[in-house]
Amino acid sequence: MKADAGRRYRLYPTEGQAERLTGWGHTCRWLYNTALEQRQFVWRQRKTTLGVTAQCAHLTEARKDFDWVADLPAQSGQQVLRNLDQAYRNWWNPQHPAGAPTCKRKSARLSVPFPGQAIEVRRLNRRWGVVSLPKVGEVKFRWSRRLGGAVRNAVVSFDGVAWHVGFGIHTGVTTPEAHARPDTVVGVDRGVKVALAMSDGRMWNRTFTTPGQERKLARLKSTAGRQETARRKHGATTSNRARKIRAQVARAEAKVRNRRRDFVMWAANRLCAQHAVVKIERLDIQAMTATAKGTNEKPGTKVRQKAGLNRAILDKGWGLFHTALDNKARTTGTRIARVPAAYTSLRCSRCRYTDRDNRESQAVFRCGSCGYEANADVNAAINVRDAAEVASPLTGRAVRDRNRKASCRPPTQRRPRTALETGVSRR
Repeated sequence: MKADAGRRYRLYPTEGQAERLTGWGHTCRWLYNTALEQRQFVWRQRKTTLGVTAQCAHLTEARKDFDWVADLPAQSGQQVLRNLDQAYRNWWNPQHPAGAPTCKRKSARLSVPFPGQAIEVRRLNRRWGVVSLPKVGEVKFRWSRRLGGAVRNAVVSFDGVAWHVGFGIHTGVTTPEAHARPDTVVGVDRGVKVALAMSDGRMWNRTFTTPGQERKLARLKSTAGRQETARRKHGATTSNRARKIRAQVARAEAKVRNRRRDFVMWAANRLCAQHAVVKIERLDIQAMTATAKGTNEKPGTKVRQKAGLNRAILDKGWGLFHTALDNKARTTGTRIARVPAAYTSLRCSRCRYTDRDNRESQAVFRCGSCGYEANADVNAAINVRDAAEVASPLTGRAVRDRNRKASCRPPTQRRPRTALETGVSRR
């Protein structure tokens, strides 16, 4: 039985448990990066693909040589290697939009995976439950919703604010053959001023920070930047005060991410429950949010304006909303249709006249031919609803990646350190 749903809960480890889980998170990151470099090194040297079975054997040897590797549960280390192998399979799959696996940064979220047979979940009362983890024991978590199925795996993670445990659940729920309201179609336009505008006139928007919180976060980032500049200038180690400032930045950013995730999940649930077909624009968000600074030889233009637009796009969670729609549609039978995005903001939804002058401002649309006037985002959503669906679900960047890697070879990056059995420190 495979996991077909996820459940995420707030975890409350003790101080000693949190310290050990933090060490395991760094070990898992080191293991993933080293295994990735090992596979790339073997391909460059021998033109062969190193499988997960051989890497698990290398992991066993590394556990004999290094105590900090042996402290990580063997099941978690093997799960990390299986995750890397799955990342390669996704990259090799022409129908999957994933790109080549990349190294995990030290600033990334700490996470420790566990297979289902290595853990045990037990409910204490209406509000609390415990999960039994190898070498750690029972850890309490907030029972905020029922599991609804059999636990197949778990991931313990730290996002800069708190610890969480996510369970992969087999619910047995299948996608309905038809939606409960089969004749309902809605177009959705994603914007930077208004997050979501629907073709029926509804507009959903939410701010994730107050002006005071934005000023505080900007001040913390400025302080962290000055500290890092001074540290590099003098060749010093990171001070305790600098670590505290970084922790404050991480906590503030994690709160914003949680509010954004809550909004997009809320919107996706309602759209999929109310409509059989949801049409959205097919956008290459990664290319849209690329920097415009250029190079020293050919510097870009309007770099600050482009950076502001990039932040506005990322703040609204366009890509996260797309993922939330796909996940929710599996349980409601909703079909997510992707349509071409060209000229949806400039075309009149009534007479189809297209002209740049139709868009008078960010909020006002007035047709120069028939005089139709409406909210610009709602007019674009109507055009999205009436547009024809495109055939390929892949984004433009993913299609270019597929064309470039004809032989499915790993990307050529910097020379790896060595194989798993080397004594490279995880710090």
